[in-house]
Amino acid sequence: MAIVTFWNNNTGKIGQTYSSIAISAYMAVEHNYKILLMSTRYDDEIALTSFGVEDRMKTLNKLTEGKQAMDLESGIEGMSKLVYANRLTPELIPSYTKVVYKDRLEVVVAPKKKLGLDYPKIYKSCKDIINFARQYYDIVFVDLNNGLESDTTKDILKMSNIVILNIEQKLSELEVLKEMKKEKELFNPKGLLTLINNYDRKSKYSSKNITRELGEKKEILTVPYANLFSEAVQEGTTADFFLNTRLKRLDDGEDRTTFFIRELKRGTEQIVYKMQELQMRI
Repeated sequence: MAIVTFWNNNTGKIGQTYSSIAISAYMAVEHNYKILLMSTRYDDEIALTSFGVEDRMKTLNKLTEGKQAMDLESGIEGMSKLVYANRLTPELIPSYTKVVYKDRLEVVVAPKKKLGLDYPKIYKSCKDIINFARQYYDIVFVDLNNGLESDTTKDILKMSNIVILNIEQKLSELEVLKEMKKEKELFNPKGLLTLINNYDRKSKYSSKNITRELGEKKEILTVPYANLFSEAVQEGTTADFFLNTRLKRLDDGEDRTTFFIRELKRGTEQIVYKMQELQMRI
């Protein structure tokens, strides 16, 4: 169904992958959607390690002497081969993913560095992989490569139902963002959301102030920095983190985790509303 793409035009790392992990995991726990989280970034293993998938794959390799874990390790690379052989179908995609929450969230492995790997060719096939995936999953979250140098990046942005523009909490980002939003060919205004990564609510560049400066009607999204979430990503316990926070009673206090979860709730509700709004126009 829906393709929701996280993208930014920065050259460095601004926390986009962390935000895509947080939103996809929270939505999987709190909403009844079948979700695929897919990173197109070359040699990016954060999504895997955050859910402990990498450790499980290593264990599987030891148990099977590497014979049974090939599909799990190949991920996008494996599906790319099927694309070029005209053999990929929506039903085959789960064979190249790893389950995080059964019937709720799966992740797919990004291409890894190795001798002879033709990454540009694999990246080009991601358009077809995403198109097949949208026929099997309710939501395909895409953690997309930065910048606009690649035609594949532009094509994926165009085919996305919702594009989430990821920005840093800096004044200099606002003018850049205003210019980007003029690119109507790439960004459908009806399917556009803005998100501040690693948000600090005590900064004078608050989400409300930035929203006002951008002339937006609705307050832009944020994924605040939360040390417990950051540690969970590093330790591979992200899946447990979201299940545990759901079981705990989160009050309305100043706790970082409470604010983090509250902002994810607001963000996912906006995404769901945007999906429903777009569906009504079809």
